[in-house]
Amino acid sequence: MMKKRACLTLLMTLSCLLLSAVPVMAGEWQETDRGQWQYIQDDGTKAVGWLDLDGERYWMDDKGNRKTNYWVRDDGEWYYVDDDGHLVTDSWVDNYYVNNDGMMTKKR
Repeated sequence: MMKKRACLTLLMTLSCLLLSAVPVMAGEWQETDRGQWQYIQDDGTKAVGWLDLDGERYWMDDKGNRKTNYWVRDDGEWYYVDDDGHLVTDSWVDNYYVNNDGMMTKKR
């Protein structure tokens, strides 16, 4: 019984070591030579359109550049991204209110 338990423990330890040695692929932010920020995905392509990352939402233009302090028109609706590029929600932006989804819903 002891020998069986020792073998099982050794097998589990080796399995854990092998699994931890496998690299985790994750995208990354990269700054261009023009000071633009782009998100390079796992497959090497630039993210475009809406990017959901770590609980934040960003708008990436058709060249893959993160937009900041910018009104985005998407599917006929308006959204605003702040100076960090995050989608603004449940707030007034200038004279416009954006709801919990970030969509502009009214004007003051």
